[in-house]
Amino acid sequence: MSAFVDAIARAREGLSDRALETPSATLSTRLATLRNEGLAAFDEQGLPNRRDERWKGTNTAKLADLPLDCVGPGVDFDEAVLDELFVADFEADLLFVDGRTVRSSADRDELPKGVLVLSLEEAAAEIPDLVAEKLGALVDLKTDALAALNAGLFEDVAVVSIASNTRPGRAIRILSLSTSAPEASRASFARLLVVAGSGSEAMVVLESATVGQAPGFASIVSEFHVAENAKLISAEIQSGSAERVQVSQIHAALERDARFASNVLCLSEGLVRSEVDATMNAPGGRVGMNGLFLGRGDSHHDHFTTAEHAAPHCESDEEYRGILADSSAGVFRGRVLVRPDAQKTDARQSNPNLLLSEGASIDTKPQLEIYADDVKASHGSTIGQLDEEALFFLRARGIDEATARLVLTRGFAQTFVDGLSDESTRALVADRLDEALTALETAPGEPSA
Repeated sequence: MSAFVDAIARAREGLSDRALETPSATLSTRLATLRNEGLAAFDEQGLPNRRDERWKGTNTAKLADLPLDCVGPGVDFDEAVLDELFVADFEADLLFVDGRTVRSSADRDELPKGVLVLSLEEAAAEIPDLVAEKLGALVDLKTDALAALNAGLFEDVAVVSIASNTRPGRAIRILSLSTSAPEASRASFARLLVVAGSGSEAMVVLESATVGQAPGFASIVSEFHVAENAKLISAEIQSGSAERVQVSQIHAALERDARFASNVLCLSEGLVRSEVDATMNAPGGRVGMNGLFLGRGDSHHDHFTTAEHAAPHCESDEEYRGILADSSAGVFRGRVLVRPDAQKTDARQSNPNLLLSEGASIDTKPQLEIYADDVKASHGSTIGQLDEEALFFLRARGIDEATARLVLTRGFAQTFVDGLSDESTRALVADRLDEALTALETAPGEPSA
């Protein structure tokens, strides 16, 4: 038995002491079902490995060998630690620490009208039936071992409910921290549930970060239900230390004429797996998937996306950009699935990548799986390096090589930043990206593709 699975087995022995009980019988039943089904599915599948087609590009030995001391939320959390982080300007509506709500918007006047941001305990008192109906509805536990593990071990949920025809004047913000110390490396499991009512328009920003440098594992599963004629934008910012393993899974379902846009910025320095799965269930749906991942040191980034066209007259547009430096590695698997009845589909997919060093690498495979005959679809991937002529142009004007390389790298990344419509979110993402790029040590010389 691996160190990780052994730690999970020990944690399961105490699950009865952390039962997910709520005042709502319906919700309590749903939570118990999720836990039982999740643990059973994980037992059947085990940890993913390269024999799994979805994980062929990633060695999961680092996860299997993690020396975990505890699983789930710690007993205490010193909020003074926030002062040491870069999150002071985030102004979160809900703060997760190791999968448990530490702070939420108790003063409802601070939230836009028609918006609820609740912990599981608060949601059980205010909207239990909605949570019971929607939570876990978009995740196939039988085919996803890590999603199943999350379902079996999560203890809290950040619930965002957006009433029909609501248009908040600002983004809704969720912050999720995973902690560990040298004496207590930890695995944490968090969940985000967003339900956008018909005709609503909103943006939800999730920032995930780690505290401490010890080994650890952080899992977050996000579900987005987008009703008829609703428009929902998701922005996720991921950062983490080199010793961490982070898994983020986004699932979205769209009804008639709905719009969903996912924006993922990944700055983690360890092993990270990011998944985005969006299904257009009715005509007129439109999905956007935008991503930017920055690899440095020995980091490994694995991005797996699926745009599923299950109805006719739908559109998907995806662009993931990779920047790899030092000895980092990237993996991109972009899948467009067009079901037999999804005629008049329009699907586009692109994965440009920039290698900044000889030791950096990218494994990219955009793919189309089409079972309809009236479809417009395109995909492509490129791997390159910084333009030598552009470097020469900048250096000829008195700019040193390191600064010139940084300017060109920022230019490659700027497309992602410019695609964010919300001004405050765009500024936040630009700041996070600028910090990461400034800290990036690019080795001069010819990068290898």
